[in-house]
Order: sequence, then C-alpha cells, then structure tokens
Amino acid sequence: MSRTGSIALRVRFLGVVVFLLLLVAAFALVSPQFLTVSNGRTILFTAAILVVAVAGQTIVVLTGNLDLSVGSIMGFTAYVVYDVSSGSPGLQAAVVPLALVVGAVLGWLNGFLVAVLEIPSIVATLGTLAVYRGATAVYADSGQVTSGMIPGWVKSVSTGTVAGIPYYVLIAAAVVALVGWVLSSLPWGRRIYAYGSNPRAARFFGLDPTRIVIGAYVAAGMIAALAGLMLGGQVGVIGSLLANGYEIQVLAAAVIGGVSIWGGSGSVVGAALGAVVLATINNGLVQQQVQEYYRLLIQGVTIILAVGVDAVVQRRVTGINRRRRIMEVAK
Repeated sequence: MSRTGSIALRVRFLGVVVFLLLLVAAFALVSPQFLTVSNGRTILFTAAILVVAVAGQTIVVLTGNLDLSVGSIMGFTAYVVYDVSSGSPGLQAAVVPLALVVGAVLGWLNGFLVAVLEIPSIVATLGTLAVYRGATAVYADSGQVTSGMIPGWVKSVSTGTVAGIPYYVLIAAAVVALVGWVLSSLPWGRRIYAYGSNPRAARFFGLDPTRIVIGAYVAAGMIAALAGLMLGGQVGVIGSLLANGYEIQVLAAAVIGGVSIWGGSGSVVGAALGAVVLATINNGLVQQQVQEYYRLLIQGVTIILAVGVDAVVQRRVTGINRRRRIMEVAK
C-alpha cells in the first residue's frame, strides 16, 4: 500500500472512531439506559458474530471481489453440522472442525467460479447465495434443528462469560487478531493486498491470481462457517433461513470500517469497528422503539454514505499518486 493510501486509511479509521463516539453521545442523550455497562456488553455481544463474519469478508474484499453468499454459508453450515452431529457424541465434540471443512468446500466453490471461470464475483456469489440457501431448505425438508440437538458445550459458550466478558466477544477478538496477523505478517497476506491494489502488476511480478483469490474465498468460507456455528448456538432453534440477509450487514460493516470495495485497502480491525457501529445503531434504534423497516432504511443509507466516502477517498488517493508520478517524471 502506498504512503498516501496508508494515510487515507488512517484518516478513514479515525473518522469511523469519531462517528462511533458521536453515535454513543447522541443515543446517550436521548436514552439514559444506553450508556450503561450492561448495554455496552449487549452491544459487543450482538456485534461479536458479525465481527467474525466480516473478518472473512474483509479478506475477499481486499482482493477486489465480494462474497454475497456469507449468510447462506452460515445457515447451511450451522444446520447441516448440528444435524449430522446430533446423533453422535464423538461428532458433537468435533463440530468446529466439521464446520471448517464445510465452509472451506463452499468457499472453494465460490473461488473456483470467480478465479477459474472468471465470473464476476457479485454474480457468482449471488448465484451461490441462492444455491446454498436452497440446498439448506432441501436438506431441512421443512424441519428444524432444535436446541436439544446442539451440543451442550456450544450452548455454554454462547451464554458464558469470563470476568463479565462474553465468550463470543473473546472469540471475535481472537479471530480479528488472527486475521490481522495473517494479513500483515505472512507473505500470503501481503499478496492479498498486492493483488487487490493492482491485479495487472501482481500478475506481472509472478503472483498467481487463481491461488490468491481461491485462497481468500476458502478462508472466508471457513470463517463464515464459524460465525454460523456461533449464530446457531445463540438462537438455539435453527431453520433453513438462519442468517438470511446477513450478507448485507457483513458487507456494510466492511465498507463502513474503511475496507475499500475496489480492493487493496483496509484492515480487519476497521471492519470489526464497522460491525460495532452497526450494532450500536441497531441497539440505539431498538431502545427508541424504531420499527424494523426504518432500521433497514437507516442501514441502507449508512451503506450508501460509506461507499460514497470510499469513492471520494479512492479518487483523491488516485489523483495524488498520479500528480506525484507526473512531478517525479518532470524533475
């Protein structure tokens, strides 16, 4: 990432922090119950699953692609894994590895469609969104995974705390830390940024776009599967529509958090902060008893504003870099 792009990223991150603080101040003014420790814990708990899901989406978006099938992967994985494992104590202890395998397969299919068949990611994952959701409905056959079919340890994790901090918040923090470390410290992470910044240049320098894109989708699928297990453990009763519409929230959180939808710019920490912003907005509006359709309206406007800001920042960075190159040539 160029120095100018890095500065723009920091400015956007600080902008999100300021926006979050203003949100908290505004909601605290109109609702005395908003600014309490218990409500803060509720916001973080609500945001935790979204934070996990957006960590995977961030990897894909950094390559310059999108994954609209996140919610369907979450729903499919949670339903199938909990249903299959319900009859075997051995499998109940291994639901996480099972989910990661399922998520990896679904993510690989997304990556294959985008990287090998060269289908635009928005079209490919819109198709798999429907395919995975339909497969869940066919498998479920109008049935449900009940609370008794979910392993006891999963339900304990979904409700447990450590020093007052929900396990889910700690899991989300661990996932963000792991993804952040991979993206910033491992060669694979640096290739993700390099490819997303300039795919043509990345090919010129010998990077394999197929491996990079498929790898990003596989990682995102595995992380979405983990988020699906968490959501299933939280709601207790799982139907074929679990996590329906989650992809919009995940994409919104990534964009609000400063991850450029054009790829190559952004951080998983910023994306996680975007998820907290969405959870804060939703919590504050619920306390004000705002109807769900108005909340969706506000969420949609927030996405449009975030994308607009991203477009402005992208144009400024591109313009500054172009002028700098012209000045260097003119010297």
